[in-house]
Amino acid sequence: MKIKARQNLPLGRRARLLLCLTLGLAIFAASSSFPPALAATGSRSTVTQAVTQENLPGLALKPAAAAESLQAFTRVIIGQLSADAPFQEWKNAGTEIFPLGPGTHSWLVNVMNGEQRIGYLIISAAEDGGYLLSEYGAGTEGLPYSMSDLRQYLVQEGLLPSNYSGVIGLSALYAPLLPVWKLTIENKTLYLNASVLQVLPWSLSQADSILSRQLDAKALLPAGTDQQARKPAPALLSGGQDDPYADLLWLTAPKLTAVSGPGLAALLAGRGSIAFQAAGHNGDLGSPFMITGCQSWLPASGGSQKSSAAAVVYAAAGPGGKRYLPLAALQQYGSFHKPPLPLSGGTTLGAAPASKP
Repeated sequence: MKIKARQNLPLGRRARLLLCLTLGLAIFAASSSFPPALAATGSRSTVTQAVTQENLPGLALKPAAAAESLQAFTRVIIGQLSADAPFQEWKNAGTEIFPLGPGTHSWLVNVMNGEQRIGYLIISAAEDGGYLLSEYGAGTEGLPYSMSDLRQYLVQEGLLPSNYSGVIGLSALYAPLLPVWKLTIENKTLYLNASVLQVLPWSLSQADSILSRQLDAKALLPAGTDQQARKPAPALLSGGQDDPYADLLWLTAPKLTAVSGPGLAALLAGRGSIAFQAAGHNGDLGSPFMITGCQSWLPASGGSQKSSAAAVVYAAAGPGGKRYLPLAALQQYGSFHKPPLPLSGGTTLGAAPASKP
């Protein structure tokens, strides 16, 4: 990797070493708690054959019946987003709805074009009985809760043989800002990041504590009158660097405070991307990751809400900027860091390109 600021080379090397060491210890701790017969051994194995549902027939989620109120909120959100890229493929799309544990507090809504998933929403229950938009994204690959990616990962990492036919307990869970897979085999449990697949080094008590947290409702787009009075502005993407490990000089930058929607857009225009991390709690949030875009839900003119109402802003995060996460929640749980120099990959902020089938 080419470091742009030569005088910071030793610090960059130390930072990379610390991050790699932490990741290695986390993976070792997690794998050691899984059944020895199912744990990965030796170097990473290479899978040459396709890993399909036929290889792991017990690994599946079942859709659940959803309340009409939840379906109505979903239809409104999909209809509003489908007006602009990268969500235009959502027009006339179908949906599949899966409950997300623990408890029935959130739901995964897969946006479907026939049998192909072209996007997702995560909807959470509000205390008043309504609904909140926790996150969303468009695309045909690289999205959270991909069953095909999960099958491939488990076989590639040696966690399950491709011909395993035993009982597999699979649950989709959601912690604030972190989609989670819970896998149970032979009375042993493994938790995985369901966005960027990796083993989470959680004990059962840690998992219970992390998964019991809930996002602040003020950070999210709600159902009802306020939501109907808001319209999403076109999504903006910078095309900037989306890999937090490509250039670790952001670790040397101080925390950014009070990042607003317009402020985020200005930062992205100048730097291409900014980094998000939660020092000491990155494993709880699936961070660090890069922010490379944003979308604001603005009060609609003529709506019942006052025009001075603040916008609800979602930041485009992670690989490809495909996950739209609530900006206020990111500020609540972690910190933003501006790279000292613009990161490679593009720094022009513009409308998001249309999603490709």
